Amino acid sequence: MHFEFEHLGTSTPFELPEGVHLLGGGEEDQVRLEGLPPSLLTLRIESQRLMVEAARTFTVGGVMVPPGVPRLVLPGEVLGLPESMSLKVLDPHTETERQVGTVAVLKHLLMDTEEPPPSRAAALICLTGADVGRAFALAEANTELGRSREVSVRLRDPAVSRRHARIRHQEGAFLLEDLDSPNGVYLNGQRVETPSPLHEGDVIELGRTLLRFQAPMAEPPPPAPPVPDEASVSDQAPVPDKAPDENEPPAALSGEDMPERPRVRWEWWIIGLGATLALGGLLATYAMAT
Repeated sequence: MHFEFEHLGTSTPFELPEGVHLLGGGEEDQVRLEGLPPSLLTLRIESQRLMVEAARTFTVGGVMVPPGVPRLVLPGEVLGLPESMSLKVLDPHTETERQVGTVAVLKHLLMDTEEPPPSRAAALICLTGADVGRAFALAEANTELGRSREVSVRLRDPAVSRRHARIRHQEGAFLLEDLDSPNGVYLNGQRVETPSPLHEGDVIELGRTLLRFQAPMAEPPPPAPPVPDEASVSDQAPVPDKAPDENEPPAALSGEDMPERPRVRWEWWIIGLGATLALGGLLATYAMAT
């Protein structure tokens, strides 16, 4: 896993393999940083998951974490250390390849599969407590959080009320509100008095449980319709009929298309003359016979 240590404007990258590592200023610390108390942080890396437990109070993304409480740290989050030092967990994946909170993520944590498929739903990822590592999808218009069996996000934390808080999905925004819980609800360290909007990376605190809000991924724009090629459009366009040219001779017509020619008068005279001669021949033959 890749890290980046920053102090006085100077960044130093380093990498740690899987296992348990002590970070501090002592001689026995595997990651020794001058100026820090001995064995300040215990880093547990397993299957690209980082659990951090500190000997004293530290911060993750500006939110305080009490000592002795294991905290799941996600890629991109920054650990605040004493003496204005910070430790950032680098994200080896791009934003489109990030793991998101769905049932598939929970299955990934329980069955140790390689990579969960991506999802576009908003989610809460549990960072501390008995439910650490679990992911809860925010697929409903109203999602209640608490210890009751009837709520959508059930937390196994005795410091959480049965119906502790609610997240409302309204007009594309997610609003966090307290359901009059005795211990209250905190957003990035500030107590929630009125419904407050949630943004990517916000940390919600209920009892001794920390939840990280993961905003939904944006829907890809629909593909643009194909632009027709001008050449193809011109080829497919109907060709208008050509206006006849007065000087152009008419086209030859076939026999079927040739119109019937009217008979002229001299043809009728020939037919009449032939009929008369035939009649005269018959009469002459009849006279000679008698």
